[in-house]
Amino acid sequence: MKDKILIILLVCIIFCGCSVVHKSLSYQREFVVMFYNLENMFDIYDSENNEDSDFTPTGMKNWTHSRYETKKKRIWQVIASADNYKFPDIIGVCEIENQNVLEDIINTTPLSTIGYKYYYHETQDRRGIDVAFLYKEESFKVLETNAISIFFESDPSYHSRDIIYVKGIAKDFGDTLHFFVNHWPSRYSGYAQSNILRNTSAKTLKHKTDSIFNTNSNSKIICIGDFNDTPFDESVNVYLGALTNYDTIIPKNLYNLAYYMQKEKKMWTYKYQGSYDILDQIIVSSGLLNGDGIVCSKDDAETIIRDFLVEYEADGPKPKRTYIGMKYNDGFSDHLPVKLVLHNNY
Repeated sequence: MKDKILIILLVCIIFCGCSVVHKSLSYQREFVVMFYNLENMFDIYDSENNEDSDFTPTGMKNWTHSRYETKKKRIWQVIASADNYKFPDIIGVCEIENQNVLEDIINTTPLSTIGYKYYYHETQDRRGIDVAFLYKEESFKVLETNAISIFFESDPSYHSRDIIYVKGIAKDFGDTLHFFVNHWPSRYSGYAQSNILRNTSAKTLKHKTDSIFNTNSNSKIICIGDFNDTPFDESVNVYLGALTNYDTIIPKNLYNLAYYMQKEKKMWTYKYQGSYDILDQIIVSSGLLNGDGIVCSKDDAETIIRDFLVEYEADGPKPKRTYIGMKYNDGFSDHLPVKLVLHNNY
């Protein structure tokens, strides 16, 4: 425990300049959820089944062991800076190549002192990048896991990342939480052409959340991930049906906290052609916004932005990514991470 506290203090002082503040007993009852798109976290080996040849020592991007090790350090630095009080209890990640890379991050960085466990499922994504769910065993007990495949009727041959589902208990609160970690199809082929793929992903997710609501209308659900859409797009508004009016909380519904983050708080996670958006979204159920036990409010979700995570250009900051094209940029990711702080209902 002393080692964990020491790491937190060092990270806050060295990387964040954060001051250590006294917390009341009630405020200490926090449950921190984080999501981070790691941006092409590949190992250095060429896999036969994945389109990863650029990310090898002899590939176009000269992805060496040294650069891989640096990227690992970058990831743990971001995780350690997520909260000035504790390491996240839950971390959803995407764009990670395989289970070996995930274990490498957990076991060969200072994260090894925290005791993270994980759920990972290999998917058929053509690039070989997947999603994963990390959790602190001391604060979260896993009850059920599942990987949800998405069938694209418009193109049955298309394969994307599965949605990861994890059900478990937040131990300090005794409440059951349902997590869905997402990485929906990208806009690489153009918005119009790829829009139907993300709408299909949204319908798949909604089918699963509706089935949970049908069992318990007060179920506490958290959907996180890189949706490759903004909070204003139809995939989340129409097909997932995530609401954005927080004044009246209607049972058996999802609410998009990312909408409030972007529209009212002017937060962002991604920059493209000078436009700032939130692609990395946090969507929660009505049971978390208007319930007993573990809860949250619209103000408990935010972008994690630190000085070391961004660099500047003429029109403002942008994420300091690992590569710019084929040029090594010695950065972190092209996305900023997001977090949600759950707490007891005061």
